[in-house]
Order: sequence, then structure tokens, then C-alpha cells
Amino acid sequence: MAEKLRLEDVIAAHWSAPRQMAWYEGEWWTAERVFRLAEENVTRLQAAGFGAGDRIATMLPNSPSFLALCMAAWKMRGSVTPLNALAGPQALGALIKHSMPAVIVAAPALKEHAEGLRGLPVPFVFLEATGPLPEFKAAPSLKSSEDCCSIFYTSGTTGTPKGVPLTHMNILTCLDQALKQVLPDIGEQTMLNVLPNFHTLGCVVSGFMPLFVGIPQVIRSNFLPVEGTMRAIDEGGATLLVTVPTLLHFLCGAAAKTGWKPRRVKYVVSGGDRLVPSLRGRIAQLLGGRPIEGYGLTECSPILAAQATGGSPEGSVGPLLEDIEYQLRDVDGSPAAGDEGVLWVKGPNVASGYFNAPQITAEKFQNGWFNTGDMVRVDEKRNVFIQERVSDLIIVGGFNVYPQEVEAVLNSNPKVMESAAVGVSRSVTGQIVRAFVILKEGVTTTSSELADWCRERLPHYKVPRSIKLVTDLPRNALGKVLRRKLREESPNGEDD
Repeated sequence: MAEKLRLEDVIAAHWSAPRQMAWYEGEWWTAERVFRLAEENVTRLQAAGFGAGDRIATMLPNSPSFLALCMAAWKMRGSVTPLNALAGPQALGALIKHSMPAVIVAAPALKEHAEGLRGLPVPFVFLEATGPLPEFKAAPSLKSSEDCCSIFYTSGTTGTPKGVPLTHMNILTCLDQALKQVLPDIGEQTMLNVLPNFHTLGCVVSGFMPLFVGIPQVIRSNFLPVEGTMRAIDEGGATLLVTVPTLLHFLCGAAAKTGWKPRRVKYVVSGGDRLVPSLRGRIAQLLGGRPIEGYGLTECSPILAAQATGGSPEGSVGPLLEDIEYQLRDVDGSPAAGDEGVLWVKGPNVASGYFNAPQITAEKFQNGWFNTGDMVRVDEKRNVFIQERVSDLIIVGGFNVYPQEVEAVLNSNPKVMESAAVGVSRSVTGQIVRAFVILKEGVTTTSSELADWCRERLPHYKVPRSIKLVTDLPRNALGKVLRRKLREESPNGEDD
């Protein structure tokens, strides 16, 4: 894809003939209806003084009107910045001050949030799920490149939000590579769009990808209640589900309980966190689709690797995308010996830096190379085996312990539903392993019994010295466990 393209032009070319574009709330929206709404938004943006390089900050659920708003912003050579409305007024205020949008567009249900953000010099308007923008006057904004498509704020697992500007070509080249590798029959699919649009997996893959390739999408503004998502999958005829492990647990559980079997599902793509083998088996059994696991980061638009159609080695997330160059380095940045190290990548889908943050950009981006912060192994066929994030690596008495090793052993216990392992400080050993465990419903066990289970299966330095039974784990918006929060709970390795 050497030619410099823009999303709105590719979308217009794919949807030139009148046909169904999006199923939403029980009815199908035609492409003509969505484009007409987009043109109404263009008119309102022009009247508001919105121009090239300006941004629209959004706090909106998935809907056809969100897609139409994005198309309008792009046509005006502007961009969108989807935000998580549940982040709270203080966090949202900080992000809005940093991103300096021309307008904030929110769902009517968020009027209370507007009260908490009244002091910001940015207009706050409300967009109905099926309607155009209301009239407003755009605020002066910090201009970004006209090539910018969207800015996504990500904290990763570090807790510090960073704005990632993705260009049209970043996103287009990412989707083009991924589809060739994973879904050559994408043109025959109907995609479920249910993940939150403030995350790249939800916005780019679930929302923009169907527009990019010209296939229908089934839109849900929220995954819950799960019965509503099940009904949407059936009524909209979804064949391709893009989701995350946490939501798949709910979907498989509901299917097992009710006997529901989706009629047309062919593929179930999972991202955002690891897909454990037991869940992979339940997906095939209960949902009927082939599980496909991928790996990526916001900075990579977001896909870096994905399991190919012909299958991938067990334990891997599949090969790196075709146009991705990679290096394995030690933590200090020097070349790693062997096939394991910190993954650095370069490619057309990799962002060039962070928005309005030169210092953090200099730390993570060097001469076109991006430091993913993930410790991986890469085999001779470019298959990626994720070991752990560098920040999550546990060092016990000088020995490396990957949390996933400990979690795999704990999760193999028939009484355990889920676990998370972290390293906590101890003066003698440097760190010890501490585990947090959620038990399956209706069973009982003790921390001591679980420790014995681990001793029979792990070297002594990898055995958790502390195991806490919990009912839940701290997670981000996509359900990924936040180990930093668990480390904060017990900074000195002391039991409760």
C-alpha cells in the first residue's frame, strides 16, 4: 500500500453502491443514511469554524452516529479523540487540557459529566444516537497534522496516560496487513462491534475495519446485558466476533447456561489480554467459531501479530505482520543474545511518537524504532511468544520469574477460575512472588493447599510465598488485569 490514502476516501469507494452498513438497535442503517448524517455533520463543523488539524473529543457509545461523526471530522481534515467517560472528571479534565480539542461531543446521558468539566475552555455538546451535531462554536485548539486520523489515550500498564496520534496510513496499512494474514475471506463476514471505542481494538478493528473493507457491522453500545449481545449476534447475523477474554468468559458462561448457540459465527478474534487454553476450548465448543488470538499495542494501530489462517504454534500469538521489522534487545537497550528479549518494532503501522509529549516520545521511540516494553521470544518463522512486560518481570534471588508461568500452574488447579501473580519487595531476596486467586463458584480451598500445588509443579523460587484468595481483580476497561494495582496493595510483600 505505497499510495498515500485516507480512510474517508477508501470508505467512499467501498460503499458506493446502496446497501446495509450497520445493524443498530434492531434495524439496519444503509450506507446512504450514514453518509447523509456525515454530510450534515460536515455542515455543522464548517459553521462552527472547525478546520484542518482540529480535533473532536468524544465520549460516545458505539452507534452509527459515532461513525458518521468520524467521517465528517476526516473530511474536514481533522481527527477524533475518543475518551473514556468513566475515567471521572479529574482524569478527563487532564486529558482534555492536554489534547486541546475544538469541541467535546458526548452522549446525552453524560450531562452530569459536563457539570464537572464546566471550567474548561472547550464547548461541550450532546449527540443523540441517531442525530447530527447541534450548533456550536469551535474553540481554538493545538493543531495536529492533517494526516492524523485519531488520537487514542493509553496508559498501557504504567498508569500514565499518553496520547497516541495514528495517521490514516498507520491504520490502513495495519488493517491491510492483518487481513491478508488472518482473514483472507473477510469480504464474506459480518462483524460484531461491541468493544468500547476509546480503545484501538474496539474503534479501529471493530468499528473502522468493516468500513475499510466494505462489510456490514452489528453495533452494540454496550456488551451488557449479555443477553442483548447474544440477541444482536443472532438478529444481525454476525459471523466475526472481535472481543476480549473477559467478555468471552461472560458470553461462554451465558451460552452454557441457556443452551444458546449462535447460528452463523465463524471466527472469534480475541485481543487485549492472553487467551488461556481452557477458554479457547470453550469458545470452539459453545460459540462454534474458530478462536484467533492477536497481539498489539495502541502505538501499533493496534495490531503487531496475529494467528494466521493456517494455524500457529501453541503458546504463540502468531507471526508478526509482514511489514514489521523487529529487534530483540536487553533491558538496557543493547542487542539481546538469542531469540528472547525486549521487543522493538518498526513499520508503516507504528506511530511516530506521542502527542504533545516530547520527553516520553524520546524515551520510547528511537530512530523510528518503538520499544513495546514486552519481553518476548520470536522463532524462525516470526511467531511471537509473549513472556511478560518488562515492568512485570519478577526477580527472585537473581532468577527471572515470568508471572504467566506461575499463573498457568495455578489456573491448572481444578478449583481455580483465574489468578494473577506479581513481584513484591523483600529485603533478603529482592522480590517474592505473590499470587491473587479467584476460585470457581461453589468450591473451597486454602492458600496453603494452593501453595502445595505450586511446589509440586514449579522450582522453589517460582512458588508464591503469599497467596490471597479474592473475589475480583483490578482491570482496565477491556478487562486486562492491572498488576501494578496488585503490587500497590502490598508494596512490602506483607500479607493482609
